[in-house]
Amino acid sequence: EERDKRRAMLDQAFTPEEADFSASKAYDYNRSQNYYEVLGIEEYAPLDEVNRAYKRLSLVYHPDKTKGMTQQQQQDYETIFISVKNAHLVLGDQATRRQYDKDRDYDRAKELVSGVKVQKADALDLTEVLKRISEMQRPPGKTVEVNLEVELEQFFYGVHKVVRRNRRVK
Repeated sequence: EERDKRRAMLDQAFTPEEADFSASKAYDYNRSQNYYEVLGIEEYAPLDEVNRAYKRLSLVYHPDKTKGMTQQQQQDYETIFISVKNAHLVLGDQATRRQYDKDRDYDRAKELVSGVKVQKADALDLTEVLKRISEMQRPPGKTVEVNLEVELEQFFYGVHKVVRRNRRVK
């Protein structure tokens, strides 16, 4: 109930109904997966913010955007896109989102009361995938050697030097 009150304050379109908990789910979610983190939004984010996050991420990771990439990059993008799509299916539907939140709250309460940790499924770690993608996209930089004169004390104790150089931009 506290979650519903807070969400209603932040989202004017949010209208909680008791029927939400008996409605069919838009997606059979994994309750141990944090879909809020996948979309990069807060738990009480309004529906329009969920949709904006989904749109922003899907424009980057959609399989149609992977033409010309290596097979590994295409698989990484596909993995991310599937996670983003599933997160949107869960959080974009009011009834499914409320059921998901209720299940997660139940699991947290069960863990606090009984001390029994709920089995966490192997959650997809997108940080490694994103790191690999960014490394593949970044062209290797050129090494630039610059001669600097510093006194021995500055070298020993450290010093901050500013180096300015002209560079050509294509």
